Amino acid sequence: MPLTTVRRRTLLALILALGFYALSDILLWQRIFEAHGLSAFDPEYQTGHIAILVGMMAVGAILLLDSGWWALWYQGALYTFAFGGVEDVLYYWLDGRAIPGLLPWLDRSRLIFVRPLAGDVTNVELLASAALWVTLWLSVLALGPGLLRLLVARQLSRA
Repeated sequence: MPLTTVRRRTLLALILALGFYALSDILLWQRIFEAHGLSAFDPEYQTGHIAILVGMMAVGAILLLDSGWWALWYQGALYTFAFGGVEDVLYYWLDGRAIPGLLPWLDRSRLIFVRPLAGDVTNVELLASAALWVTLWLSVLALGPGLLRLLVARQLSRA
């Protein structure tokens, strides 16, 4: 299978998985837990939400197994998008709501790299962190094969 087809298929799998992961967050957390005042069950919800993510990572990796390293790219990108701010941005955008000014529940997320020195994560910092992760992973998607060929060619020329 040509490399461009593999990359497109992997990117499509990532977009679909991330979209449905955000949609499940909207439908479960917002429409059930928030609507019925069930926030006392947040730890149980978070455990289930992570189980959904791990399942999507596993199914995607199995379906992309013939893609080699791109299956790992899919897993790494999906994980960091889920916990690095991209899923949170999608959560609000897909629901047609503005991102709140302060997001204190994201203070404990280690993958939100752009953060204030003191205080809660803001919507600007969330968007900056999401942009950082999207840029990083799309750069690897676009430049990775060329860099890999360059490294292999350099090693072969030394041998």
